[in-house]
Amino acid sequence: MFCFLGNDYLIHDYLIGGDYNINLIKYQENSNVSNYVDCLASCGCISLINKPTRFSKNSKPSLLDHIHTNIRDEKRIINSGITIFDISDHLPIFANFNLHHPTHQNYKPKFRCMKHFDPTIFVSDLTLKLNNLNPEADDVNTLSDEFVKILNDTLDTHAPYRYASRKEQRSFNKLWLTKDILTSIAKKNTLYRKQLTTNNPNIIRKYKTYRNKLTHLKEISKQNYYKQAFQKCHHDIKKHGSLSMK
Repeated sequence: MFCFLGNDYLIHDYLIGGDYNINLIKYQENSNVSNYVDCLASCGCISLINKPTRFSKNSKPSLLDHIHTNIRDEKRIINSGITIFDISDHLPIFANFNLHHPTHQNYKPKFRCMKHFDPTIFVSDLTLKLNNLNPEADDVNTLSDEFVKILNDTLDTHAPYRYASRKEQRSFNKLWLTKDILTSIAKKNTLYRKQLTTNNPNIIRKYKTYRNKLTHLKEISKQNYYKQAFQKCHHDIKKHGSLSMK
């Protein structure tokens, strides 16, 4: 028996299957089988195996091996079926899925650009816009909605959202790279560009020394990060396993 539970979506996708010893062919004849199928259907499940999977000399063909899923998108269900291989009286069953949701694949992280943000100008602009609100004109809920809208619009003007670059996206996956380490990496890159344009041995030596120290620091930070992460979730097998996969 196998079970897959997706965790990338708002509504979890699930896939369950195995040898259940419940003959789906007797759906119209056996009330227990009917209740079983109806219960799964009420949870949004469909059956991907609809032909007999077990053949025996002493009984009629039966459908005892099931694969059920709540995934209905035909683009995500590549194929499913039965393999003709008589290693036992049960035929192997299979199902191929595309488990990467299209919206998840195209997702790009965004954050506010604070490069040209000036707190003084922002507060002044926000105050000017809020002064136009009349507290006595509407009820509290309407005023609250207008305040939030004005705040967000002003913030979007002074600190608009922008997509993260590829370099920034890669850094999101390396949580052990702290802000100070990222600053040091930027300094190292500056030294690298500088030593490319000169033959001064002091500058080249300075770059190599700084690079080696930074590499050692990144390794220590990575080790400490995973050590703390494992200590936090050593009682949770699921989280512990996901960290081990990294």
